[in-house]
Amino acid sequence: MAESVIPPPDPLAPRGTPLGASRREIVRWFAAFVAFVGLIHSSMLLLSVATDFPLSKTYAKQVNGWTRPLFPQDWSIFAPEPSKFNQHLEVRANVDGKFGPWIDLTAHDNAAYRGELLPSIEDQLVLRRAVSHYRTSAARPNARQATARSARYLLNVVLVRLEDMGEEPGQAVQLRLKSTRIPAPGARSDAAVTRPQYQTLGYWKVRS
Repeated sequence: MAESVIPPPDPLAPRGTPLGASRREIVRWFAAFVAFVGLIHSSMLLLSVATDFPLSKTYAKQVNGWTRPLFPQDWSIFAPEPSKFNQHLEVRANVDGKFGPWIDLTAHDNAAYRGELLPSIEDQLVLRRAVSHYRTSAARPNARQATARSARYLLNVVLVRLEDMGEEPGQAVQLRLKSTRIPAPGARSDAAVTRPQYQTLGYWKVRS
């Protein structure tokens, strides 16, 4: 009878130390905990989007406390509501006590990105987000500190745009928002409806 030969161990085979009974128990409990959290998270997300479901209405507070602010389900990403206004940020500088002409910063941004093969969406949204953040902060009651921060950020963005355009900011700048209503598809373009409206945002001194 031929004698069996035990092959030598493969040097490339994975090696490791077997887990003891206590460690295997810890791994089992950890896996069960992860599966439980995953089940709870999936259930909360399902209830957050099922607004007409009776269970979601009953536990609306708990569901919102779990999903917000880290896991909001914003379906406007897939079906955004079209904008009703074209909004342009305009600035004019006060140089030696005299105001210069209004400069359309939004039009400058649009011209810079028009024709780009791979335009940066982040760069395009900087100006719009700065204006939106400032207007939101200013609309809140007793939000002086937040408004000051958002105003400083908006002013910094405006100063960078003026520097890119080669414009002198002077000693102070004034900002306004020009809003023009976009007519609905098929609607008659009326001059009274499409006439731009202006909202003054602020007047800030420029730090030297």
